[in-house]
Amino acid sequence: MSIKRLPSFLAAATVAVVLASGAALVGYANVVYYTGQGVVADGFGGYDLKTELCGVENGADVPGPYLLWVLTAAGASHANITGPWGTAPMVQSGNNGAFKYISGWYDPSTLFPEVVVATYDGKPKNVQLVISHGCRPSGTAGAWCSPGFWRNARDGAWALTGKSKAELFNTSVYDVWYGATFAVNPTLETVLNDAPTYSGPAVPGTSGYALNAFNATGAYLTNSIPGYHFDVAVMVAGGSDACPIDSFGNFK
Repeated sequence: MSIKRLPSFLAAATVAVVLASGAALVGYANVVYYTGQGVVADGFGGYDLKTELCGVENGADVPGPYLLWVLTAAGASHANITGPWGTAPMVQSGNNGAFKYISGWYDPSTLFPEVVVATYDGKPKNVQLVISHGCRPSGTAGAWCSPGFWRNARDGAWALTGKSKAELFNTSVYDVWYGATFAVNPTLETVLNDAPTYSGPAVPGTSGYALNAFNATGAYLTNSIPGYHFDVAVMVAGGSDACPIDSFGNFK
């Protein structure tokens, strides 16, 4: 358990980030970092969930992959949690200072130390932040999250893929998804923000799909969502269910 008083500069930074995301949240005075409670070493350098619960028919909190975060802070009335998905309010459960938040799936090894943090009001005593349970992705399903989706996606969605807006197209999307390079190597963000320039003729990559650079970037990122792979048939069919996550990185 790690309990600290939130430094004033961190509190201010938290407020700035949250306000920038459009949510009227504040960073509370007390802070607890996630340090690995609820997972166990798998013996291969990674971690497994101590408790896995999949399928709403079996009592899972949501369909598909997810993590259920639980904060226990006796006497607290409000709390929020910050992680790869951004900052979000935790929902109070009962009257004993318990709070919950459901995030999308993230590899547990990427979540600590000092990656996920909860802030709360009240007194800093008897506090725990744990992963109660969750569901790992199993197998892969076809999906399509458009370039427009990725252009507007929040940090949590990008974190889910393990990719960065600053990655260079020529060394990431090429050559699997688009079989050509650009003389001036653009970042993924540049491609997504300039559809007229990068929506030219389709060029097949080693994936076998003929995609323009704009759509190839969307395919590359979609293919990096845990439990999913880019499917050209899903792209052509379209529809609101083509992309399995929302803009914050939560699985639908």
